[in-house]
Formats: sequence, structure tokens, C-alpha cells
Amino acid sequence: MIKHLLYLLLLTSIANTCLASQPSSARLAIVIDDLGNSLQSGLKAIALPADITFAVMPHRKHSKRLAERAARLGKDVILHAPMSTVNGLELGAGALNESLSEHEFKTKLAFSLESIPFAKGMNNHMGSQLTTNSVAMMWVMEVLKEKQLFFLDSRTNAKSVGFSTAQTMGIPSASRDIFLDNEISIEHIHIQFKKAIRVAEKYGSAIAIGHPYKTTITYLEHVLPQLEDTHISVHKISDLLKAGITPRPDSARDSKPASTPSLDAFISAYLATLKT
Repeated sequence: MIKHLLYLLLLTSIANTCLASQPSSARLAIVIDDLGNSLQSGLKAIALPADITFAVMPHRKHSKRLAERAARLGKDVILHAPMSTVNGLELGAGALNESLSEHEFKTKLAFSLESIPFAKGMNNHMGSQLTTNSVAMMWVMEVLKEKQLFFLDSRTNAKSVGFSTAQTMGIPSASRDIFLDNEISIEHIHIQFKKAIRVAEKYGSAIAIGHPYKTTITYLEHVLPQLEDTHISVHKISDLLKAGITPRPDSARDSKPASTPSLDAFISAYLATLKT
């Protein structure tokens, strides 16, 4: 065990040296969705050592406390608004769907936004159905425009019109590039993280979405400190929007993982410690 820990310390030094040698700047935004149901996992996520953005579910037991905690630490807080899916999944409190009238829809969304202290914007929770509905997305943007909030399209459906509607209506907006943990393993999250780095290296920035799973938080706890003094920096969504986000094609989401031999070695060594 001691040998493995010494190896990790050595790799930390190597990782910082190798990554710092990269010439271009890569701005990476990481969003952690689904906060509000679990206090413990939410607090662990908020404690991550970087400018993470936290998407908080409306009207959940711990939503208000977690949003306030994140905001006190200077993190971006956004509403994680439940939206209808193509397979009719149960969405819980605050759900937005096609059966609502315009007044009901906008009132419900406004109430959800008001329930999340310090919300600077919103993204969609699920929403594979609703985000393809141009009328519903227009209603979303009208509420956000009135409240001067931004929109992040989680892109749970390739046919989503959320981002394009926000752009047309002049709403500060962005679109998710990579899901980190659609498979929950350190190995898969590492591959996805490297894909996000590749997008950020090519286009200047990238947005990755993860969840407060134990595996995801553990991975980020170990990897984020390795990015210090490198060409990769973690930013809030609001900061990316202020600086400007270069448009990228949909194909960018299928990028090959970036070449990060030092991070690969670091993760391999970490996995080895788990087997001892």
C-alpha cells in the first residue's frame, strides 16, 4: 500500500509537468446534476476542489440547503428542471410536460426557479421529449429572459431545440458536450473526461455533465488536483458564457479521448491501490 501511495505521489509530479507542457489553453466546465435528494452525496459534490456548477432539482428535501451551501462557496447554482421523456419516466415535483397550458407551464417553471436560492440559470433533467417541442422551449426561454437567467441544454435528445431556441431569443446559452458517467466506472469516466479535454483543446472550451454518484465524485476528487498548473482549467458555466463559447459541430461529442499519458498512469496507479 505504501509503495502504491509513493507511486501516486511521483505520478502527481510527472502529471503536472507533462500536462503543463501542452501549449494551448483548454477551459473545462463540469456540471453535477441531480442535487437535492441526498444531503450526503450533495455535500461531497459541493466539496470538490474546483469551480463546479451544481444543477439542483426543485422541491426536493435538501435542495435549498445544498443550493445555499454551493452559493456560499462561490459555485454556480442552476435549476435542474424535470422535463417529459419519450418513454414517459416519472419525473417528480416540478415536472414540465406537454399537457400544461402556457400559463400553467410558465407558473410552474417560475415557482421551481424561485425554490432554488441563487440560481443563475437552468438545464433540463431528462427532457428527451419536451426539449424537441419548439413551443415549450419558447415558453422556457421567455421565463428565463424575464428573469435574466441562462440556459444549458443537457442534450438528452439529439433533436433538442433548446439551445437553438435560446440562441434565437438572445438568451445566454450553452450545450452539453460530454456525459461523464452514463456508465458508472472509473475506467469509463476517465475516457469521457479525456473526451471533454479533447473538445476543450480543439474549441477552447467544453462542458461535461456528471452526477453525484460515489464513483464520479471519487474520480473527480483524485483528478481535479492534477489539473493545477496545467493548460486545463475548470470554469463555472457563467464564466464560460461571459468569455464566449466557440460553436462546435455535433460530431465533437464523439471525439476521441485526448492523449494524457500522465493522467492515464495516475488513474492506473489509483486503481491498483483499490486492489490491494
